[in-house]
Amino acid sequence: MSGGDPGGRGGALPRLPGHVIPRPRLVRRIHRLLDQYPVLVVAASAGSGKTTAAVQAAQARPGPVAWVSLAGMPGNAGPGADGPALTRLLTAAVEPHAPAVATALTGALARGLSASEIGVLLARALAGTDLVLVLDRVETIGGRAGAEGLLDALVGGLPEGPRLVLISRVELPPGLGGLGDVHRVAFIEDGELAFDVAEAAEALRGDDRGDDPSRLVAATGGWVTGVLYDWWGVDAAASAAQHECLAAELLTQLTPAEAALLVRTSLLDDGVTAERANALGLASPDRTMAALRGRRLPLDWSADGSRMVALPRFRHHLQREIERLDADTLRVLRRGYATLLQGRGRHEDAVAELLMSGDTAAARHVAEHALPDVLGRFDLTTAEGWLDRMRPAPTPSLASAALRVAFGREQCWRGVRLADHHGRAWWSRLAEQPGGEEDLALLVWCLWHAGRIDGAREILGVMPPGHPRDIAAAVLALADDSTPQLAPDVLHRVAGPLEAMVMRIAYRSGHLRELRDSTSGTWRSVAGTPWRVAALRAEGRISRAEEAYAAVGDGPGPVWLAAFEAAELMADLGRRDDAWSALLAGRQRIASTGSRVYEILSLLLEAKLALRLDRDPPRAARALAEAERRGCARYAFTAELADTWRGLELLLAGRDHDAVPHLTAAVSAMRAGDRHLELPTAAVYLSEALWRTGDEDGADAAADLALEVATAQGPRNLLLQALEDVPSVAVRRADAEPTHSSRWHELVSALATARPVAGCVEPRLTLEDFGPVRLAADGREVHPRLAKSVELLAYLLDQPSASARRQALLEALFPDRSDTTGRSYLRQAVYRLREVLPDGLSLLQDGDVYRLTPASAVVSASGTLRRLLAEAARQDGEHRWDTLRRALAIAERGSYFDSLSTHWLDTRRAELDSALLRARVDAAAVALRLGRVREARRLARAVLDSDPYREQAWRLALCAAEAAGSDDELLDLYRGYLGVMKELGVPPSPDLRRLVDRLRR
Repeated sequence: MSGGDPGGRGGALPRLPGHVIPRPRLVRRIHRLLDQYPVLVVAASAGSGKTTAAVQAAQARPGPVAWVSLAGMPGNAGPGADGPALTRLLTAAVEPHAPAVATALTGALARGLSASEIGVLLARALAGTDLVLVLDRVETIGGRAGAEGLLDALVGGLPEGPRLVLISRVELPPGLGGLGDVHRVAFIEDGELAFDVAEAAEALRGDDRGDDPSRLVAATGGWVTGVLYDWWGVDAAASAAQHECLAAELLTQLTPAEAALLVRTSLLDDGVTAERANALGLASPDRTMAALRGRRLPLDWSADGSRMVALPRFRHHLQREIERLDADTLRVLRRGYATLLQGRGRHEDAVAELLMSGDTAAARHVAEHALPDVLGRFDLTTAEGWLDRMRPAPTPSLASAALRVAFGREQCWRGVRLADHHGRAWWSRLAEQPGGEEDLALLVWCLWHAGRIDGAREILGVMPPGHPRDIAAAVLALADDSTPQLAPDVLHRVAGPLEAMVMRIAYRSGHLRELRDSTSGTWRSVAGTPWRVAALRAEGRISRAEEAYAAVGDGPGPVWLAAFEAAELMADLGRRDDAWSALLAGRQRIASTGSRVYEILSLLLEAKLALRLDRDPPRAARALAEAERRGCARYAFTAELADTWRGLELLLAGRDHDAVPHLTAAVSAMRAGDRHLELPTAAVYLSEALWRTGDEDGADAAADLALEVATAQGPRNLLLQALEDVPSVAVRRADAEPTHSSRWHELVSALATARPVAGCVEPRLTLEDFGPVRLAADGREVHPRLAKSVELLAYLLDQPSASARRQALLEALFPDRSDTTGRSYLRQAVYRLREVLPDGLSLLQDGDVYRLTPASAVVSASGTLRRLLAEAARQDGEHRWDTLRRALAIAERGSYFDSLSTHWLDTRRAELDSALLRARVDAAAVALRLGRVREARRLARAVLDSDPYREQAWRLALCAAEAAGSDDELLDLYRGYLGVMKELGVPPSPDLRRLVDRLRR
């Protein structure tokens, strides 16, 4: 049969898609029934493959077939018009195969015969033909008396010879008679149309779903649409349009009660029972569910039929249908669902449903039960969303939750609004309620942040003695310059928001060691993240700080982290532009907090960056003036920070005498208030100012104070940053030391060798350049076709911004080649290197400049070594030892570019060997200071084996021998030292002679 339109007009068969699965079993069954019966009824659910099976059977059957889709009848035919409309469809369908029949039908219409008479006439006219007349979508004529009468007469009068096939969705129109004659009428229903396992396997062949055909057949009863389409898919967006169309079509076959039950119960996420449907206000749900069980739908039923679950993609469509309900119906539905959820202990889901229904009063009542659990897991997003829908202000019963959201989100305006809305009568009685003392401490924090310090003091006045009051008092101490009285172990005695509040106070006080491993407890581990990052940075553990910062993810993150710590960290990593961008972006976050303190601190940070990154005193002065205008002097800790940066600004401007009173005030206030974080910074600047103004003793005392605090508290990185601003402070103090092994000499060495610590993301390209050279792209080892390509990469990585001019590359890589030959070799090396670069990494040429971009995606072992050594210089104690040990381990694979020798490689190798020797000396000194005598002896001996002329290594070896209690080793070492000095022709150091005498006592 030739194909026709999909609608089947004109009698042609509908076209089938090319991927339709052949159903030979069904084709044979249909043929057998047509051979035996004049009328065949194919009545089954939507999506059961009725039409497809009939078309395949018609295509395989000899003889004429006329196909009529009754869906093509006019939908607006008036009373009595449906009979003629059906007659015209039938006339068009049979005309190509039986013109005489078509002529008879046309004449009947002209004579005005009734529909039943036309049906009888058609039956008689078909006598003697072998035409198969197929009527599809028979269910669409239900209620159309004329059309039903015509088909009733045709079914009852059809003679032997012609065949009539009626295709319908389950229920045939009630006006059709004669279908109960078992001798003349055969039926094919859902069971026969269903896929068996073999057919399902064939249908799924080539599909990447990986479903088990037997499981699908068992779950769906072989329902064709259930097997072919992935109704189980959890991604509702996949094939969304196709599934939406299928689901919508399935709903059209249902009664209003059936469709309503499916749509409204789609709210239920763990299955539908009659009891639950009844709770949603649905009438007689048990009867409706029984009817639905007889339907072929994407539903999963329990064995006893008492519970059903809509498959994910079908449920997705049903839930979209919910939004089409009118507002009143939807409101009642959501309230009923909320009641059901409450009864099952799902208070959080109940709150969400009540809020969507607009019943905020009921939502508030349920939220009182749910919020403790929500906040207990630090789900501030959920709690914040609820509270924001309950404005203008949470009731006293929700105030505790609102205060925790205020603190966790750093939105002090929430606490201020509570205090203003409910007044003193409310907060003065909070201490009498469970958890009220913690609420009062949070309220103090909110008012203090907002600049309402007097109000915060008033609340403090009603707090009873205890840890919450001590913590609140410590917060206020940052404003009034009093000394906080916190128990040393208070961080381990409190929980919830208070532990995070203590972490903030501890950081500002410079108690970094208390923050280092403070991760137990949800509030401490989540809300305390910014302060751990800040502590790591202050201690010089830049890589760990960067890792902790990156672990927060791409979301907004805590305000302090985004508005302050991001800029500080970027500055420490040498990323100036990123630091300024972070500062400006952070101000948008600050605007949402209502915090006057954060506004001031952001301006002070601007002054700091202007001075340190850009050496721009005018910009710093403007930022400091704005901070003063906004009330910087009202807070003791911001006032002393302002004095610190004002002092540096004046020093850079050459106004040394003007700087002294600012820096003196800063140091005095920090000491009085036990705020040691920035004390080393202020003390270093004060030392420089006093020395410039002639007070040398005062300068030395200030410098020693800076070193003492940094050594005791841990912020060595902050000390080094201050010394980088005024390095003469360290040089002067080192010159005054009696030996070259003092802490001041260490700092001078760090200042001489340190460089900005460049951070790196997860590398795309890794160069192992110690020992046998290896290159890996995205973890896979690659081998450029030219060895010079690897050398080219190493040279670029050793240059600032991973870029170099052509002439420098020619001189380094091809020194013995002519200019023309060298350029040719360079082009080949560049080409072969580009071949192995991973996607997203490029070697660009701009004029005569070659640049690797992004440079942050490439890492080399020598680059990591340099970064670790620079980082170690900013650390102290165990952290410094650990970083140095990691750095030295890198070189254990062998020497730099082992077995290769060119002038630039030899020079670079010598530089790295020298750096490694210095690192081993440094590591020996740190190990000895930490009591790691064995490691100190081993490292000192290793240095002396490589370079016996390093006096500091002899000193460390002697001290380590003495610490080990070995006088013989000490004397042997000293004799060795004397021999080396004699070889050089120089007298031994009196300092070392005194050291030996002292050690032998």
